[in-house]
Amino acid sequence: MGVSGLGLPLEDGMRNMRWWSRMHSSDKQVVVVQQDDRTLDELGAIDVTHGNDADMLRRLFAAGARDVYFARSFAKRGSVSDDLKLVDVLRAHPGRVYLGATPGDDVGKGNYAGALPLKEFRKYAGPVSILVRHRPLNLNVQLTYSSDSAVGRIPSLSAKLAGVTNNSDDLFFPDFSISAASVPTLSYIDVMRDNFDQSKVRGKDVLIAPAATSLNDVHRIPGQNITAPGAFFHLIGAETLKRGIPRDYGWFAPFLLVMIVIATGLGRGRMLDVYRFTGLVAVLGAAPFVLDYFGIQVEVIPALAVALVAVIRMRNLDRVEVAGETNAGSGLPSVQALRSSGDLSSRILVSLKIRNYGAIIGSFAEHVEAQLAKEIVRRIRISDESVLIYHEGGMFVWLSSIRSSFDLFENLEGLHRIVQNGIQVGGIDIDLSFNCGIDSEFDRPLSSRVASAMQAAEEAVRNDELVYQHDARKHEAQWEISLLTSLDRAIDNGEVWVAYQPKLELKSNRICGAEALVRWTHPERGPISPDKFIRIAEEFHRIERITRFVINDAVRVAVDLERHGYELTMSVNISAQLLRNPGLPGMISEILATHGLSPNRLILEITETDRLDRSSRTFQMLQRLVQSGLRLSIDDFGTGNATIDYLRYLPASEVKIDKTFVSSMEGRKDDLLLVQSIIEMAHSLDRVVVAEGVETAQVLEMLTGMKCDLVQGYYISRPVPFRDFLDFVSGRRARLIG
Repeated sequence: MGVSGLGLPLEDGMRNMRWWSRMHSSDKQVVVVQQDDRTLDELGAIDVTHGNDADMLRRLFAAGARDVYFARSFAKRGSVSDDLKLVDVLRAHPGRVYLGATPGDDVGKGNYAGALPLKEFRKYAGPVSILVRHRPLNLNVQLTYSSDSAVGRIPSLSAKLAGVTNNSDDLFFPDFSISAASVPTLSYIDVMRDNFDQSKVRGKDVLIAPAATSLNDVHRIPGQNITAPGAFFHLIGAETLKRGIPRDYGWFAPFLLVMIVIATGLGRGRMLDVYRFTGLVAVLGAAPFVLDYFGIQVEVIPALAVALVAVIRMRNLDRVEVAGETNAGSGLPSVQALRSSGDLSSRILVSLKIRNYGAIIGSFAEHVEAQLAKEIVRRIRISDESVLIYHEGGMFVWLSSIRSSFDLFENLEGLHRIVQNGIQVGGIDIDLSFNCGIDSEFDRPLSSRVASAMQAAEEAVRNDELVYQHDARKHEAQWEISLLTSLDRAIDNGEVWVAYQPKLELKSNRICGAEALVRWTHPERGPISPDKFIRIAEEFHRIERITRFVINDAVRVAVDLERHGYELTMSVNISAQLLRNPGLPGMISEILATHGLSPNRLILEITETDRLDRSSRTFQMLQRLVQSGLRLSIDDFGTGNATIDYLRYLPASEVKIDKTFVSSMEGRKDDLLLVQSIIEMAHSLDRVVVAEGVETAQVLEMLTGMKCDLVQGYYISRPVPFRDFLDFVSGRRARLIG
């Protein structure tokens, strides 16, 4: 806006408002004689003649006028007698009359007065430029100090009237806070007929102004709600110059100041908003107003534009920051706020993990999360008052006001007993199960301690302990990271292998497929939990190598089974992280082509749906996989975000009910109803339903009665190596045939 000038109309509008706000009277040292409509009417002419000008000049000088200025052109001749009459008057008063010079036919030459007064007039009268530069939309005008002409530099009317010598092409703004209405005026016809108060012009300069409508030189005065002859521009310009040469610092200085004000607020948070706004108001509002009193002009619109953009942007970022630091489901502060903190604290950090949080949230109405969180917070604060509790998923984190670890352990045990009695939300009793992790290493920043406390809570879940305390001296974390370095070697030397768990089709009572599950048998530590090394592989972006290995083995096994007469499907877990890898479809196609297996025999189970975003990139990936002939399955349905929304959203042909619901159907009626509802809902959407976690004959019979399609679980078979799986399939088929 500053460079291109797009903001000039707004700039002039603001400048006019400032002039209007400090309007004041002129010094009345110049009298304007107007060639008005009454003058032309009484003369019966369309314009005054040079002879009329001569008569008027005699009257003015006889009345004691000092100098006389004409704000009109004298480039054209009148009658011979009128021109001689005017020359006689000019000769009688040499150097006391100034005649206007206009652009004429050279208007395209910029600051050039091409239409000079006649040569015989210039012998006794000085030429003055009456050029005016009109701003965009005629909202304002600027005047020049001098103009070039055929006879060299000539002063502008305003500069000559003010006694200022400046031969530059610079422009300046007249101070239109000087009221045009306060300027003393006379009618041309009255002066010419000697019908005026001579004391009004005695000792003063006189400005002759074309004011009749037909002369087309009447304009709106900027900042003032009046119209006046163009000569008033020059008169106000002259009075401006008498008070001092105006200085114009343009747009860059305010722009730079605003940028400095904005820069001082960056990175300091919302606390500086008041100071930023105060600074911007001072720079953009008060400063230009004050500077006007000292004849200093600045352009503030570019600065205002960048200030508005910056303030709006800062506000939006603040809102994003607030949103990022608030859990949308519960309304509690987000754990991310603690992760971003570099502060130290001498208070014990506690992380409480609700083990069945996802199942609860997925089983009730959408607003249950806020109610559940409120009840959990209320119970935490029973003995740990006024603590600020942060929330993320099933984790609740807080800095305890209890200083002693022993007292805190007892407090958490008491909390566990309270929660064991159940929590009522919306009239429904909810059973909760939780584990806690604590971190008391006060020399580390909170951003680091949060991860430790949450990791300790996960460890408590794995070890089935109520409370687990993080200890940096333990080498478990370092050993977990070292797993990553040996993972590739473990795959190559056979430590990592694939187990197969059969999937039984209930309608035909036959094995129709298997799920391929990765296993790692470490030579020193024995079997390593898949949850552990897969989590580490995902964290360090090494999951692709494991997935390639499992898919390759599963496809190879499917082809091998086909040779033995068993046409089974193979299911492989795919991490949500890998769905953002554009090379995934190519990798799978390459493996299928290598072994010669049809794509529809491979089922990709989408795991960790709570981390699966709905970006167009992810959705397009799922579409590409389905279009290539592969089948998708929604794993762990009923937990996290793998609920109705995902069933509708993902282009999956299969739904796997999470084993936590299936395994507890015998003893819990609500889980039984939930499983039945999922089966009916999935069938209504033409999805195949798989129930995992089938561990008893009773559960199998219940699922058969519910018309579940497929089942898998320990009752059918544990995950086993391929040779054992082949023996199982062969033996079961033999039993069915026998």
